[in-house]
Amino acid sequence: MALDVFADGTTEVELLRQLAIDAERQGSAEQTNALCRAAVVLVVSHFEAYLKTLAEEYVDAVGTGEIASSRLPRGLREVHTLPKLESILAARDDEQRASLLKRLGTVAALWNDNAKPPKGALQATTFARLVTSAKASVINDIFARMGNAGNVCDGDIEMVDDTGDVQTASVELSLRDIVDCRNDIAHGKAERKPTPDDVGRYLHFLRTFAERLQRKAAALSVQVVSSE
Repeated sequence: MALDVFADGTTEVELLRQLAIDAERQGSAEQTNALCRAAVVLVVSHFEAYLKTLAEEYVDAVGTGEIASSRLPRGLREVHTLPKLESILAARDDEQRASLLKRLGTVAALWNDNAKPPKGALQATTFARLVTSAKASVINDIFARMGNAGNVCDGDIEMVDDTGDVQTASVELSLRDIVDCRNDIAHGKAERKPTPDDVGRYLHFLRTFAERLQRKAAALSVQVVSSE
C-alpha cells in the first residue's frame, strides 16, 4: 500500500530531524540548518512518490478489464485519450496518421458505454505522470479524475499531537508552506532556514493528510468496482 511505503520513507526524515535536534543542542547552527533543509527536500520527495503510487494503485483497482467504460470517471478516460488524439492531429503525413489510428482500438473502448475496456487500456504510469508536484491544485486534479466531487484539498484537517491535543490546519495553506519551503531550498535560497520544529510540523501534517487521501482513494475505487 502506498501509505506503508510513505511511512517507511518518513523514518529517514525523522532520523535527519533528530540529528538536527542534537546539532541544535550542541550549538551547531550550520549543521542544524543543513540537516533540516535536507529533511524538507526529502519529505516532499517521499510525499510526491506516495501520490504517484496512490494514483497507480487506483488505476490497478479499476483497470481490471471487468468494468464498463460508463462506470470509469471521465477525467481518467480523458487522460488516456486526449494525448493520443493530439498526436494523430500532429502527424507529419498520412502514413504516420494511419499508423496511429490503428492503435486507437483500446482507447475507443473507453468511450463505448456498453464495452468493458480490456486490461491495459488504462495505464497506471500514464495516470501517475500527472503528479508533477505536491501542490494542492495537482492533488485536486488527480482526485477529480478519480471521480471525487469537489476539491480534496479544501477545508481544514485535524491532527493529534504528541501530547494528545488536537490541532487544526488549513490543508491548502499547509501544502503551500511545505512546497514553497522545498522549492526555495531546491533553488538555492540560503535564507530559507527551516527549524527542527518546522520539519516535525511538516511530517505530522503530511502523515495525517496522506492517511486521509488513502481512505478517499480507496473509497473512490470501491465506488467504481462495487457498482458492477
